Amino acid sequence: MQYNIFVSSAVFTAKSILRPIRRTRYYNADGTRASTVPQRVKKAPFITAAVIALLAIPLIVMNAVRTDPELAEWWTIHIAQGYTRFAGAFTSWLAISVYELLIIILVSLCVFLFVRLVINLSKKRFKAILNGALAMGAAAMVVLNLYMASMGFGYYRADMPLPQAGANYKGGQAAIAARYFVDDFNKLCDKLERDENGCVICPYDFRELSKLMEKEYSRLDDEYFFSYTPLAKPVLNSKLLSWLSITGITFLPIGEASVNTDVPPTTVTYTMAHEIAHTKGVQREGDANLISYYVLLSSENDYLRYCGYYATIYGFIRSVSLAGESEQYSEIYDSVSKKPNAEYKYADAYWEAQPDIIGELGEFFNNIYLVFNGASNGTGSYNNGNQSGVIKPVDPETGDPIIDPDTQKPVIIPVYSQVQKLYFALYEQKFGVPPIEVNKAIEKRARLARFSID
Repeated sequence: MQYNIFVSSAVFTAKSILRPIRRTRYYNADGTRASTVPQRVKKAPFITAAVIALLAIPLIVMNAVRTDPELAEWWTIHIAQGYTRFAGAFTSWLAISVYELLIIILVSLCVFLFVRLVINLSKKRFKAILNGALAMGAAAMVVLNLYMASMGFGYYRADMPLPQAGANYKGGQAAIAARYFVDDFNKLCDKLERDENGCVICPYDFRELSKLMEKEYSRLDDEYFFSYTPLAKPVLNSKLLSWLSITGITFLPIGEASVNTDVPPTTVTYTMAHEIAHTKGVQREGDANLISYYVLLSSENDYLRYCGYYATIYGFIRSVSLAGESEQYSEIYDSVSKKPNAEYKYADAYWEAQPDIIGELGEFFNNIYLVFNGASNGTGSYNNGNQSGVIKPVDPETGDPIIDPDTQKPVIIPVYSQVQKLYFALYEQKFGVPPIEVNKAIEKRARLARFSID
């Protein structure tokens, strides 16, 4: 008997914890209190809250450990890469942007839920409001976990392998390389057709361009980069992205890169290169720019190479002036074709025409997102790798500039940006030797030619 009583009490206690009882008070018509009626509280809110708590655990753990570079590298290569390939295999079946489709569904759902919230508040349906909020919280936790697993670790990886050269180049060497690339750019400016706005016409439709970009990225054979390359998707409502000052979005939980097609044609191309870089495991914005420049500038395709020059050529030419070669810099700067000027002006006018308030809102949230992912300078991280300058050493005792004994001028040490050193590396890849040696080789061949003629 005592054993049965003990078991019954234990069962009753367990049921009370798992399904708590709420007692509701009722009143008779004459105002007297009626007997208390127990009602069972539904399990759903407690189960949903428990699910949210459980999903928060891996999210907190991943966010805490992803800052370790070795773990971030291992996770990105072994976990994120496999997940991206899996997700991209499904979303690639659709020609439209799945990300855009999900955003449309999310906005529609938010409108619906707002209307329901107003109705439930007016009718004091607080249980329904609680259940809805918990359900949305659980869904958000799932998305955040998928995001952290697929993209979150990539921001803390080791430095990206990128061809770099010319750290100690002098002004004359930089000038030789600059003249070569400016000549190539000028030839492309004369060769490619332009539209009525002065923009170079892209000779491919969006899908063809995406396939071409996939082929170009296949040249990256370092294991740092994902072997799988998904095709980029056009955003149908691109105008809205322009209002937010967004040219493209990569969302690896669905293994997809989406591009704003409302922007000028050349911008579409180098934005696509940038977004595909994210799908290759390069998450930091500055790194994505750098590797996209490399893919474009090293391409044998005239149009892609033009887009790379369009985005970077003037920044590279500045390398000539860093070592004090102002005359050569002016000469090379003035020699650049004037045909792209109309395209630059059109692009500037396009962005100036976008609503400032909405654009600032988009940049505000993007800045928060990047700071959360370790970029202390927020949206300024897009320019990481593009900073250059000079060092002017001084005598530690007198504070006077150190004078070069050969030129009798103050010593100036150029500090080239990663973009500039990328150009130098491309020059050396093409000719096999630094610019000054190529120049000497040409002079030697010319002397031998003259000797043979004599």
